[in-house]
Amino acid sequence: MSTKVKDVDNTMPLPPNEMPKCWNEEERIGSLFSPFRSKSANPQDWVSKYKFWQNLIYEWLKHTKKSSFSIADLNSAFKRKGCTPLCLITVVEELIRNNEIIPETEFLKEPCESWTAWSVDIFMKRPLIWSLAKVKSYIVNNEINREARYVHLQVVREFADILFSLLEAKKENILISFSDLIKSYRSTIDKNISDNTIMLLLIWLKREKKVVFRTSDNKNELLIKIAVHPSDRISEIEEGLYKLMKQENELIKEIELMEEEKVNILNEIKSCLTKGLRQVAKAHLKKIKKLETTIEKRAQTLDNIRSVIISIQNTHTNTAVLSAYKTGSKVLKKLNESGLSESNVKDVMDELSEALEEQKEVEFILSESLTNDDSNTDLEAELTELMKLNDDAFPSVPNTKINTDIDKLQKDLTNLRIEETIIPKVSPKSKNIHDKKMLKQPELECV
Repeated sequence: MSTKVKDVDNTMPLPPNEMPKCWNEEERIGSLFSPFRSKSANPQDWVSKYKFWQNLIYEWLKHTKKSSFSIADLNSAFKRKGCTPLCLITVVEELIRNNEIIPETEFLKEPCESWTAWSVDIFMKRPLIWSLAKVKSYIVNNEINREARYVHLQVVREFADILFSLLEAKKENILISFSDLIKSYRSTIDKNISDNTIMLLLIWLKREKKVVFRTSDNKNELLIKIAVHPSDRISEIEEGLYKLMKQENELIKEIELMEEEKVNILNEIKSCLTKGLRQVAKAHLKKIKKLETTIEKRAQTLDNIRSVIISIQNTHTNTAVLSAYKTGSKVLKKLNESGLSESNVKDVMDELSEALEEQKEVEFILSESLTNDDSNTDLEAELTELMKLNDDAFPSVPNTKINTDIDKLQKDLTNLRIEETIIPKVSPKSKNIHDKKMLKQPELECV
């Protein structure tokens, strides 16, 4: 009984908990499996049916880690109780019309000058008749070409972002081979992804100018590199450096294996000596000597390769530095042509120095105090010294005498009066004659 349930689960396109609830409703699923009726007759039902298959195809591709499919794949995946959907050709037509999928043959074509131009050419310039004609071309003698493949663009975009993050984590290696990339993806992200899916993801990234790739000189490997700028490409120097680094890793692994073999032989020698097999032990010892000689040669080769790698990297750095120097030299020459010369700079610096000196003098004058600080300082010091003198130098005056003097002064001020003096009137004429004559001042008389 449990075996039958397991078989049923395996025939489902998605895990049971992710399948639409209507999948087990006979009447509803029968309607969804039937061909589309006229859209004008019942638009709401037509759209609802299309949305069901649109979402189910998208979720199935994500679950199975596929970015492309054929109608044969869909018929096989969505087969239920021996019945296959009869509406998938209409679904595919609508997906193409909505620019959600594209025939794989078009996707694999070399892009135009840019991804934008390619997408405009595919999705905008070509009329709807082209899309429908493409689908019709897969129908021969009223039978659908079940093997024609389509690429789901949204799924490709999502998977490509994951692949690009993996490449960024390995960008210190400059280049990576297609086979190594597949191994890395399967070991870290998804072990079930196919080579074809990885290739489609790389093509997408290439169209977006995120990566570049080329086949190696011996045509045995596809080399991949993250694009630094849109016009970037893999140079022969980068490919040569990749090969040297690969040879370096292979030598390291070879030396490690020989070291392990050496340890095993040593253990065999100990075992032979324990058993008294000295001649066998000597034979093993000769083998160790030869092995040590080989290890030494491999180590020397490894050292030479590393020296070459360092030299190449240094040369690349020096080339970049030299290029920067050339750029700087051109900029400086252009600046010199604009009037920057030794004599001009010296004149400007002299004028600047003179202006700064004048500014300092002005600041000094403005910062001087308007009072004589030195005289104030001297007075303060003298006053302090006087206050420190003994009371004998300044004998105190009795308060009674002070009070008597104050009373006398107040009395004299009270008795003080002004004697009036009659000033005769002066005519204007005589005033003009005696304009400068001083009038007699009143006299003060103390009574």
